[in-house]
Amino acid sequence: MICFRVCTLAILLTAALFGRPPHAANGRYLATAYDQSGVTASGLYTHRHVVAADPNLLPIGSIIRIKHAGRYSGEYVVADTGQKIVGRRLDIYIPNLAACKKFGVRSVKVKVIRLGDNTHQAATTADREVKQDVRQELERGVPAGAATADDYARMSGALDKPSNNFRSNPSPPLPFK
Repeated sequence: MICFRVCTLAILLTAALFGRPPHAANGRYLATAYDQSGVTASGLYTHRHVVAADPNLLPIGSIIRIKHAGRYSGEYVVADTGQKIVGRRLDIYIPNLAACKKFGVRSVKVKVIRLGDNTHQAATTADREVKQDVRQELERGVPAGAATADDYARMSGALDKPSNNFRSNPSPPLPFK
């Protein structure tokens, strides 16, 4: 009986000190996309790999991995919130209105890598870590879950070229020797 009380007390103290366990926030979320540029709730500017979430479930500064989001599956930092982002809803920053509309509403799977503490410092640190994870993955060229398909396309220059429009982007002349 004493062991039960001590164990229960230890669990309650751990939960009180460190917030809700990360696994409680793992699972299915309803995701949308937004393209509104500016300063987020964390004080960071919007950029790729930023997501808005309910800070009661995923505090600002959390690092998450999103799956089943198509070309936007990857690692993100929770740096923003929103009036309509309540419960298991996410809003992924995509800097293109047409891409946001194409993204629509999707059921995605979220795995919490680390919970933040709702501070600017936590968001800044998490943002630095996510950028580093993405950069390292792109340098290795081996998908590990941090970089999105969009990151790989940007690296190869595919997103910088207009698709199916050869007249506006002619090939450079071949050098003659």
